[in-house]
Amino acid sequence: MISAGEPTKAPITGVVFVSTHPDRMAVSVRSMLFRTAVDVHVGLLYPMYSSSFRELQTEYGDRLVVRPVGSVSELCNVVYAEQRTHLLVVNDVVLLPPAALDNALRWLSDDLRIATVSFLSNAADFLSFPTRNLPVGRPAGGHDEISITGSLRSLSPEAVPAPIMFAAGHAVVVSAAAMGAVGDLVAPASARFDVAIADFSARARAKGFIDVVDSGTFVTRPSDSAVHPTDDTLTYDDRGWLLHRHQSMVAFLDEQRMSGDSAFALAYQVARVKVDGLRVLIDGSCFGPHEVGTQVATLHTIRSLAEHDDITEVCVALPGPVPSYAASVLAMPKVRARNANVEPLEGLGPFDIAYCPYQPSPGWDIQRWARLGVRLIVTVLDTIAFHNGGYFGSTGDWLAYRSHLLEAVHAADAVTVISDDVVGQMRLHQFPVDPSRVVSVPLGTEHLSGDQPTELPRALASRGFGVGPFALCLGVNYTHKNREIALAAHEIVRSAGFDLALVMAGAAVPHGTSRVSEARLGSREHVFVIPEVSARERNWLLRHASFVWYPTSAEGFGLVPFEAAAFGTPTVAVEFGPIRELASGGTSRSPAFGSDVPRLAANWDATALAETAIAFLEDPDLSRRHTEALALAGTNYRWDRTADALVRLFRDTMSRPKR
Repeated sequence: MISAGEPTKAPITGVVFVSTHPDRMAVSVRSMLFRTAVDVHVGLLYPMYSSSFRELQTEYGDRLVVRPVGSVSELCNVVYAEQRTHLLVVNDVVLLPPAALDNALRWLSDDLRIATVSFLSNAADFLSFPTRNLPVGRPAGGHDEISITGSLRSLSPEAVPAPIMFAAGHAVVVSAAAMGAVGDLVAPASARFDVAIADFSARARAKGFIDVVDSGTFVTRPSDSAVHPTDDTLTYDDRGWLLHRHQSMVAFLDEQRMSGDSAFALAYQVARVKVDGLRVLIDGSCFGPHEVGTQVATLHTIRSLAEHDDITEVCVALPGPVPSYAASVLAMPKVRARNANVEPLEGLGPFDIAYCPYQPSPGWDIQRWARLGVRLIVTVLDTIAFHNGGYFGSTGDWLAYRSHLLEAVHAADAVTVISDDVVGQMRLHQFPVDPSRVVSVPLGTEHLSGDQPTELPRALASRGFGVGPFALCLGVNYTHKNREIALAAHEIVRSAGFDLALVMAGAAVPHGTSRVSEARLGSREHVFVIPEVSARERNWLLRHASFVWYPTSAEGFGLVPFEAAAFGTPTVAVEFGPIRELASGGTSRSPAFGSDVPRLAANWDATALAETAIAFLEDPDLSRRHTEALALAGTNYRWDRTADALVRLFRDTMSRPKR
């Protein structure tokens, strides 16, 4: 019975075998004593080595026990028989990180079937890191056991036990439960620990136990003080000994060394990108001559990823030369832009993630992109074109688009969407994707702050626009943008006594436009229709407009209200789907602004829209509170958060089997 004041004995005992170079091995012993709470039993092949440990015995007292033994296997068996605890077995100079045993001890407590826990190390046979099966003299990139373990444990996803073929490395935790069930370690003729522990693992496997690796902990084996060769390849005799005792073991070893889809391989590749960073290939085929919503979102996604600490490189595959609006982003230090029409992408990898940040269309080679990255991720921005065949030149084109999008979603390892509403739309249309593979990653909204440079649109000045108040309708003339409803609502506002011009700015698309509907309302001197504007011209329009008409009825996100709010300009929009979701910041509206702010129209009736616009014109305080509420909601949607969410998704996707 343990008394109330008696400390609880640690559930693990350190075991260090010293066959040569005792002064070097003392480094490992000190690391274990200093960085863990375990008592350490040192086994000496030669009694004369005891002098190398006298200083440590004086410093650590009863925590250090020194004894003569003939092999590491004998030492393990003797200590287990005495202590009946788990064993941390060390047979070469290793440096442990602080809290090195936390994961191992928790897992051993949670599951008695775990026989051993091994660790990643710069030199640990097939557990060598950061390149499998390639032991090296020291950690790469100026890292050490503390910095690498810090990255492995602080970044998502959390390390979980990953099954391995057998225990390996020069620091291994052996379960007390397994020792009790399997029996003593058996030494081969060579007395090598790696062979003895492999044999123990095989015997434990036969009884239903499992060996795992802690991919959240890194142990340094420094080449300048190691006592055994860095290359621990099994000798012919040792392989023969194992083969004789366990017929399938050597073949299993050879197969697992090269496996890319085992549980260990998945855990290993996630550990690698946690430390080395992610290399991402992004499809930039959307970068044409015009900069509309898709281009804005893609550019800022690239920028935010390039600024993220966990990203090493962003390669962007372009359909042609770099467009001027994208030049600054594509020239960032971590960004590499490539013309995919003249420069092959295959020689630029390997990439961890191949990513299409918008829905792929026919002509996008799904299988090729799946080969370019370890994992393939695509985005569904919305289901507008999937639902509406009017945006295509023929029914065949529409059906081909639908089929290709469903194929891409089905083939991808993960699918991102830009709002929760898009998840609902995908569910409504029964997209063939497991919900667990669909992740909502909202866009950022702070790319416009209201301080950007402005310029009066040339087309506006050349078409007779004079100085005076105006309302703005901004965006491509897709049918779902409802520009004709904005025209009708604007006439109601003018008939109420507000002398406002209307500027309609946006590119024209070849199919599915509102051009005919707009024409039915007739031409008016106070309406100015101009094509796509530059970024500076867009800023001028947003800054000087009295309000923005945004009567869209189908969106995936809806950036315009946030962009207008950055310039202090209110937006007339309908409270539906993503607009309702995002205008409140994804939560209930702030009491500071009231339940009717942001002020949104109830439906698409021109009168309802006009009433909202008139409310802004008559009540400057309402207009101010509306834009402030949108700005507040926008703080929940920032590009750095977008990048954080994508990076988490990238690593999480790499931790799961490939589609």
